[in-house]
Amino acid sequence: MTGIDVLRQTRAPASDEDAPSVVTVTHSVPCERCGRIVRVALNALRPPSFHDVDEQIACPEIQERRSKGAGGLLLMMCRPLQQSLDARCDAAKVETTAPDGGEAARIVCSIPGVSTAHYSPEEARSRAEIWQAHGHVRLASGLRAAAALAEREPLVRPRTAAGLVALVLAAAGGWFVLTRQPPAAPPLLPAAQPPAVETSEAFARLASVEIPPRTVALQDASSDAATPSRSAEAAQNEAPERQVSPAGAATAAGDPPAVGSNAAPGPTEESKIHLPDIVMIPGGTFAMGGAESSELPVHRVTIKPFALGKYPVTVGEWKACVADKACADVTTGPDDNPVTNVSYDDTRDYLAWLSRVVGKPFRLPTEAEWEYAARGGATAKFWWGDQMRPGMANCNGCNDTGEPVRLMKVGSFQANPFGLFDMGGCVDQWVADIWHKNYQGAPSDGSAWTDEQSFVHVIRSGAWKNDASYVRSGSRDRYDARVRYPTHGFRVALSL
Repeated sequence: MTGIDVLRQTRAPASDEDAPSVVTVTHSVPCERCGRIVRVALNALRPPSFHDVDEQIACPEIQERRSKGAGGLLLMMCRPLQQSLDARCDAAKVETTAPDGGEAARIVCSIPGVSTAHYSPEEARSRAEIWQAHGHVRLASGLRAAAALAEREPLVRPRTAAGLVALVLAAAGGWFVLTRQPPAAPPLLPAAQPPAVETSEAFARLASVEIPPRTVALQDASSDAATPSRSAEAAQNEAPERQVSPAGAATAAGDPPAVGSNAAPGPTEESKIHLPDIVMIPGGTFAMGGAESSELPVHRVTIKPFALGKYPVTVGEWKACVADKACADVTTGPDDNPVTNVSYDDTRDYLAWLSRVVGKPFRLPTEAEWEYAARGGATAKFWWGDQMRPGMANCNGCNDTGEPVRLMKVGSFQANPFGLFDMGGCVDQWVADIWHKNYQGAPSDGSAWTDEQSFVHVIRSGAWKNDASYVRSGSRDRYDARVRYPTHGFRVALSL
């Protein structure tokens, strides 16, 4: 999952030649299921995956997936390995080492049972982007804070020494004033001076002062009562509360402030707002469509990399727009519920406000992007297979609990292989496309299909009131863009 503060620093390259290389790191992770030490590859543009094909083939869970024909999931890690990595990242510690010779301090990142690595500030920030993209916001914030601290250390040490020197000299001067005796000789004779040995010893003690390493406290993923309270699994991936200054610059909570005499004061409590978490979705080609008449013909579509909301926009996130008088107050329910009863036109108000606050052109996902992201690399009806399974989605009759169907907080069910929650069930989700009765003539480049003038737009996902057929990745429906309806919500998207 990538925080919006990271995206503020990212601009799309002008050409392929200008595109930055994607940093991939490898970690050895013990698997909780089979006990093997497995190498895992991570970068900011795709979910963690097996590094070696041989280790992938030997994985018991991967073998089970292959036996069920779920080959589209083979690039992802198995669930026990993912859980092992998540648990160890939650226990990670980050600290800085003392600077040497005026150079920047180094950052030490210790992940229990995985690695202990030393980074420069630039390397630490690069690793922070990777960890943030995969939902480890606490670890990412710690690395950024340590990088900023390390860059300040060479300045802090001389200033600290200078301050101690000043204190020693002031103490020596005070000692001189207090101990000076009235002259017994003529007034022109100098007064007694403090013994030079004491001052020399003081400077010797000063020279021996060392600045100890500092441990950077990692930010707690939990937040105050106004922040959505998600499931235990989702809480591991919770993004920190963002603070937005009057100029619109978003920073992660806990990141150190800018250093300098002209630095603007930090935002007040009133300026804190909730911004959606987003996930980097890698590009690819997939077969779009299904068996219903509106889902035909099945056709190949190529998707460019983009970012998509990790969850549907929540009540708490919508309230920030309402407070800024940019959105209508349609909210009901707890802050961690998805916002509902929003029209397509309402979503445009929120996206315009979010774009202004963050400084990035947020939008709705296209219908092709939404389906590609919902499938998570799978070709089955659902990302987990062809049959509905209890505990996978919030929809009518899908969980066999015997409880009345109801809207639940975002992230109450398992994420798909792209790290997205509620891509099926929960709430209907607006997309950018105008409704067409089938895919005859649909674009193949993943762009929005808006070649007609119509008030009817596509909605995806199905809602908690719908049955499992609406939750299928290929299922589609439509509604009047001007009309609000109690099951309709949305999630944000961003081109990269």
